Amino acid sequence: MTTADTIAELNGLIRTCKDGELGYTTAAADVQNTELESVFAKYAKQRRQFAKELQGEVGRLGGKPGDCGSAGGTLLRGWMDVKSALTNGSGAAIIATCETGEEVAVAAFSWFLNLDVSGQTRTLVEKQCRSIKEANARLQRLKREESSGAKFQKNDRKTATS
Repeated sequence: MTTADTIAELNGLIRTCKDGELGYTTAAADVQNTELESVFAKYAKQRRQFAKELQGEVGRLGGKPGDCGSAGGTLLRGWMDVKSALTNGSGAAIIATCETGEEVAVAAFSWFLNLDVSGQTRTLVEKQCRSIKEANARLQRLKREESSGAKFQKNDRKTATS
């Protein structure tokens, strides 16, 4: 794989991370409970950091790093807003939408790791991929808890303004 190909693929991962950052920011704003708001805010910050690291790697390789998400990510965030409005900020609905985004991210990072990339670039993407898989597993656990009737603390600030 050429350096230009690696840069192009890394820029695709940057878009994926930006989509994740914006998606989790939307989820944190839409959800009606404090615990999930904190989880989503943490993952938004993580994805922002991942994008910065990938942008640094693109620069190190001599490329111009991307700095925005994708149209698909915009559509998914719009869908999250609709689901949130229809379900009054239901944790389960928002978790399910985030889980869809995580599945896209896992696929994108796994795709990259199947390419002929080695060294520092591969190590960085492997580390980020592990973290994304851990986040996806946590979302699946939260979804199971929510569907089994677990009670999360309501966010009074958002309930009061609804």
